[in-house]
Amino acid sequence: MRQVDAILTADIHLTENTPISRIDNYVEAQDRKLDFLKQLEAKYDCPIIDAGDIFDYWKASPWLISRAYKKLPNSMYTIPGNHDLPEHSMQQYEKSALHVLEVALSVRRLTKQPYDTHSFTIAGFAYGEKLEDVDADIVVIHDLVYEGSPPWPNAVGYQPKDLFDIFTKPRLILVGHYHMALVAKSKDGRLLVNPGSMMRMTITQKDYKPRCYLYNFDDNEVEPVYFPIEEDVFDDKHIVEPKEKEERLLAFIEKLDLEWDLKLSFRANLEAFFKKNKVSKKVEDLIWQSLE
Repeated sequence: MRQVDAILTADIHLTENTPISRIDNYVEAQDRKLDFLKQLEAKYDCPIIDAGDIFDYWKASPWLISRAYKKLPNSMYTIPGNHDLPEHSMQQYEKSALHVLEVALSVRRLTKQPYDTHSFTIAGFAYGEKLEDVDADIVVIHDLVYEGSPPWPNAVGYQPKDLFDIFTKPRLILVGHYHMALVAKSKDGRLLVNPGSMMRMTITQKDYKPRCYLYNFDDNEVEPVYFPIEEDVFDDKHIVEPKEKEERLLAFIEKLDLEWDLKLSFRANLEAFFKKNKVSKKVEDLIWQSLE
């Protein structure tokens, strides 16, 4: 690539908790990838544009916030993802760990009002915000985007074509939320990139290669760069047989004491249940991982 104008990332999911399937030092594994990202930033002397979920949980500890402040790249643009937002709501954003980084000028939060970097203009929509066309070169969103069949039952999201229809002006649509990489182009050459997650957080990603993308603005092209990963960091002892897993999920659903709103998606109904019944974060995460 003749010129790198930006590095594209998403779903960094910083946490001090080791996922159930990992047996390595997960904090150190995150550090190595952030160090690699900063090396890319220094090498190409360009900004990082991130599509949300810098934190795995909006209420990160002071220790993790200070670590993020030290470890994240120096020139970083981002948006709040669903994990960055209390109750998935922008109205609660000022309570979040991401807001602390914004106030500390560690990151710049993008909004739908285009920001001029002097090389290009960028706009962004936080998770849950209504998507609408913007007069910017690059737009950043945090929504489920996939090609073909839904990645899990009752998944609600977009096909790339849907977003090309919504955003007619931006040359690049950068997407976060889905942890698998995707690159698509419209017939007129506009680009959609979903970098996927920085970390392999579940055993379903055992063979996945986490990546970021080098972006050339003039050509509107990207090139993947793969994060360093370690072998033999997963343990599958926690996995139950598919039949047992299905029986447990059905048993959980049967115990739900909630009037389901048929106008809402399964995901939206579950979110309403979690809120009403004050389900713990750990249990909520396990349920989402099971569904995904």
